[in-house]
Amino acid sequence: MRYRFRCEYLGSAYFGWQEQNEHGKTKFVTVQSALEEAFRTALRSPIDLVAAGRTDTGVHARGQMVHFDFDGKIDCQKLTRSINGLGRGNVKIRDLEMCDSQFHSRYDAISRYYVYTLFTRPVALLRDFGWEIGHLPVDYALMEKEAESFLGEHDFIRFCIPRHDGKSTVCNLTRFELVRVNDYISQWHIQGNRFLHRQVRAMVGTLFDVGRGRYPKGSVQEIFAENFKGERTMAPPQGLVLEDVIYG
Repeated sequence: MRYRFRCEYLGSAYFGWQEQNEHGKTKFVTVQSALEEAFRTALRSPIDLVAAGRTDTGVHARGQMVHFDFDGKIDCQKLTRSINGLGRGNVKIRDLEMCDSQFHSRYDAISRYYVYTLFTRPVALLRDFGWEIGHLPVDYALMEKEAESFLGEHDFIRFCIPRHDGKSTVCNLTRFELVRVNDYISQWHIQGNRFLHRQVRAMVGTLFDVGRGRYPKGSVQEIFAENFKGERTMAPPQGLVLEDVIYG
């Protein structure tokens, strides 16, 4: 039988989502390894978790979707309480339910929705959930205009960690919107059918470079065209949250 659930986790407590093994032993504690250990304890049987996406080290999630197979019926409410009690507060699951045996958390998703948070003044209470860009003058209107270049279908090979596995690096972004929460908090709301390794952080860093005047308007298009030669800023991971995974 196949089951699925949503999970929320504090990215700074783990080395990303994906389990990392070295010589058959877990090298780092990841979200996947922590959850699989909790499920193994609660079900008294090993399981393999499959997530909608692999978040990087330090990146948080509020709506990650995960599925697994288990040969037996599960009391979903009881198991949810058990897993959340074993998670030490850094990871929680919700909406655990039986699903269609053909459901796949990754391949059935039609889009992913991320939010990236910026702080324009020093913060203490929220510093682990955003990028403190300081008092540098930033042209938000220019950044919003530049962000429009990301919309639509593009090859994002220049906005990700290089990969040599032959898989496509084409993504289709449907939303890239800047929302001013208050006088010192702004958030990028970004949605697309798929995202590559560190893609969101690379895009946000580039917009920051344009907004502060380091690079001119039109730099995104120059990067797509492979005509850009300068070094670019990579936004730090703690500002990024996987808010939701959308299914048809």
